[in-house]
Amino acid sequence: MAQGQEGRKFGPVRLEPGVSLSHVWTLMYANFVTIGIVTAMAVLTPYLLTVNLGVPENEQGTALGLLTLTNEIVLILAFSPFGVLADKLGRRSVYVIGMAALAAGYVLYPFATTLFELSLYRVVYAVGIAAATGVLSTIIADYAREMDRGKLVAISGILNGLGVVVSVLLVGRLPSLFVGMGREEKQAGLVSFAIAGGVCALSALIFWLGLKPGTGPAPAERLPAMELFRRGLSASAKSPRLWLSYAAAFVARGDLAIVGTYAVAWGNLAAIQDGLPPAEALRAGSIPFVIAQSAALFWPVVVIFVIDRLDRITALGISMAIACVGYSALMLVPDPIKAQAIPFFVLLGIGQISAFLGAQSLIGKEAPPEERGSVIGLFSLSGAVGILVTSLIGGWLFDNVSPQSTFLLIGVLNGLVAVGCLLVRLQGRSPEVSPGPQPAVH
Repeated sequence: MAQGQEGRKFGPVRLEPGVSLSHVWTLMYANFVTIGIVTAMAVLTPYLLTVNLGVPENEQGTALGLLTLTNEIVLILAFSPFGVLADKLGRRSVYVIGMAALAAGYVLYPFATTLFELSLYRVVYAVGIAAATGVLSTIIADYAREMDRGKLVAISGILNGLGVVVSVLLVGRLPSLFVGMGREEKQAGLVSFAIAGGVCALSALIFWLGLKPGTGPAPAERLPAMELFRRGLSASAKSPRLWLSYAAAFVARGDLAIVGTYAVAWGNLAAIQDGLPPAEALRAGSIPFVIAQSAALFWPVVVIFVIDRLDRITALGISMAIACVGYSALMLVPDPIKAQAIPFFVLLGIGQISAFLGAQSLIGKEAPPEERGSVIGLFSLSGAVGILVTSLIGGWLFDNVSPQSTFLLIGVLNGLVAVGCLLVRLQGRSPEVSPGPQPAVH
């Protein structure tokens, strides 16, 4: 490993000047914990709806959709301002604010006695998501040089998947563990949420101590906040590829929301219908999601060779086509917790992570360094709108048509973005070849 700052590497990834190995190791932990702890809320929420609020199983899809509506309204309002703040105040400060808000949301959540109260606490939690996940994407783009950014995205994706699997396996078992120790169901949920909140608070401290301070490679740090936002919009207006990345975010972020929310809800519903008590149903119902995320954990090793060797639009189109097949195939699954469903959830996980990595790599390539925080804020905003739309429609489909139809909706949307990628490539724009020893096309 080279000692000079200019030649510093993290495995196969060449780092930007000023980025130390301790900064990158902290980023690796951030990749592991952030998406996992956000997903844990989706795992615990059906348990809370059943035990604390008494929401009938045939109405939980709509209830989850309403909670997501609250969540995404906050994200739509907050993503771009937090992107601007990341350019003005620094990535690390905004990240710590986000993790502190996530901790507060987890602590407050189990005290809700009505769906309205739950929605209010969701606002606090959503502020944390907006700050933490938006800045995580920005830091990934900051730390790696352009020719190796796809590699860092893939490594981050692997850690995202590992964090989700570990989080779901552990958090999904907490209520049944505490019930088995003699606690009543509501108290078991309260302790489970408190543990998740403690992880968020500890992570905030780790990020403050370990992430690179400052605002990243942005001369825009000297610009007023509104000018940063204006320049982010201006950069988008000039680039069809950026607009395609926003469309990809609309669908790919919706992918994560559907898998995290409705795969668990579908499994939980099937387990309750099989006669399991709520705590055991939560554990059994999480299995389809764990299968999907386990497949997503290893797939980035394959996807990296596509992302770093093809034009990013072509790579995105292939990723979205894979996702289209993965989601649509769940129409063939009658029961998500039976062994016959395993191959379909493996395919779902491969499709979901492919769409996510394809979108993330495209925005990392196309976002101008001087407005990177602002542009990625708009990227995240598009994803928030996607989650809002797909979750509301998906929740209605879940309760009124079938759980499978929710996944078909996402499959169709992925297919439309794949078609959009094909149309952009047919316009005949030449791919940009990265300089240096790698013959990869970006």
